[in-house]
Amino acid sequence: MEEFPTVGEVLTLKSELAALEELQALDMETFDNRKELQQIPENLEAMRTDVARVGELLERERDRLNEAEQWRLAREREISVQTDLLKKSKAKLQASRSEKEMKAAQREIDTIKKTISDGEEEALKVLQAIEQYRSAIDEHTKEFAELETHLAASEKEAEERMVELKGQIAKTDGRRQEIAGRISAKTLRLYERIHKRLGMAIVEAAEGKCTGCNLEILAQRYIELQKGQKLIQCTNCFRILVFKGQPQVNGVGHDDA
Repeated sequence: MEEFPTVGEVLTLKSELAALEELQALDMETFDNRKELQQIPENLEAMRTDVARVGELLERERDRLNEAEQWRLAREREISVQTDLLKKSKAKLQASRSEKEMKAAQREIDTIKKTISDGEEEALKVLQAIEQYRSAIDEHTKEFAELETHLAASEKEAEERMVELKGQIAKTDGRRQEIAGRISAKTLRLYERIHKRLGMAIVEAAEGKCTGCNLEILAQRYIELQKGQKLIQCTNCFRILVFKGQPQVNGVGHDDA
């Protein structure tokens, strides 16, 4: 003869399932909080890396600007030297006493003029590059300052959020102990085992399927689940099933007595 669960046993099962769902909601909230808590330092480190990268780029640009300015000064000094030499060569030309001396002096003057012309052309190009460097440095200096300000604000917000999350986790840990105390040790161990492996340990059964893995539930098990007289697990993913609709047994709805 089939033994049926007592009303007290059915109520106990319903109470346990309700407690399990409450526990799972709390665990998922704690999981999200712990995940966010872990990600905050990682996100901050990524931001610090980005700021440092822009800072390094800025330093390289400043180094290039300094090198360009040093090169420009060197060219200007060289042009000054060549200009002095040109004056001497012109004086030498005027003091020439023979055609040979005149030709030699003229060749010297032409060479110096070309050197000066080439130097001035190079100096102009470097001057244009220097202006571009300065423009880029001004832009990146502003960007770097904004990034540093944003990082400082983010670090402050992150510190406040981490304190908040730790407080929430501590609060839910205490709440969890209270809820777990309303669940039998056997059922709690089953839940913990599934939760550790799959995350969601309790799922709803709807339209004859487990919403956790979408596998169809055997007709007899679905009927047993609707009766709510014993704990039913999915035969595929082994999650604990709950039924929240109107019980349908052999196509007929049953009101709770």
